[in-house]
Amino acid sequence: MRSGFIGVAVLTIMTGLLLGGCAKSDNPVSSTESVLVNLSVGFSKTSGRLPLLKISGAVAVDSIRIDSAVVVLQRIKFESHIDSVVVDTTGEKVEPETEEEMNVTFFGPFVVHIRDTAAINFAAQTLPAGTYDGIKFKIHRLQPGEHHEDSDEHNGRRVNATADSVGYGSSIVVWGAVKKNGTWEPFTFKFDGEFEFKIKGNFVITQATSTANIALSFNMGMWFQNPRGGSLLDPTDTSITTRGLFRQAIRHSFEMGRGGRDDNHGGHPDHD
Repeated sequence: MRSGFIGVAVLTIMTGLLLGGCAKSDNPVSSTESVLVNLSVGFSKTSGRLPLLKISGAVAVDSIRIDSAVVVLQRIKFESHIDSVVVDTTGEKVEPETEEEMNVTFFGPFVVHIRDTAAINFAAQTLPAGTYDGIKFKIHRLQPGEHHEDSDEHNGRRVNATADSVGYGSSIVVWGAVKKNGTWEPFTFKFDGEFEFKIKGNFVITQATSTANIALSFNMGMWFQNPRGGSLLDPTDTSITTRGLFRQAIRHSFEMGRGGRDDNHGGHPDHD
């Protein structure tokens, strides 16, 4: 298990985020010219955004440490009218995209390995120049034999099937330790939910630059925070009630995500 303490997940997406959409939508673009989009992901431990420390009111769980994680992203779609876009929260298979929608969608799946605060490059595709005010994306349950892109392989790392592997049947896997009654206990938390989300922001892609930087920001710490009161959830508790709370917490985390242009290469939306 790798060391490291990750609290807020910031998905830095250099010109072309990758999470796709389900419902069809109108996506006019200003030009047929395409811009190279390099996607990267980084993580922040900003103390002001729910760090994984002891939270007042937690009884069984004193604190949680995250050592590493894997998130599977799919169907990242740039939208021109994000307010009118409908997202699918059922996890059901969607209808095929139109040719126009395919041009503005990064399909994946993308297996993103999270270990430290360094930015992680995980995809490179092109996107038509145009005015986009948001993206729609999905966390995806990876299936056996499903072709996917791996961030380790994308960055020239040797893919180790036994370490930090997402594991088929999961959309999120987290490795860490939970402190209960003064004792640290290692855990591997697996989540198999599939949800679609949308994020508003300035995602305008122009022909003036060969590549454009776009950043997404998510709070990973919220995955382990009870949405009903704020106490820490126990990742070793497999009860139906606790699993339901994790489902709510993870959905809330992605729904609260932020995104936009990252022209200053800071790893966050410029106006974050």
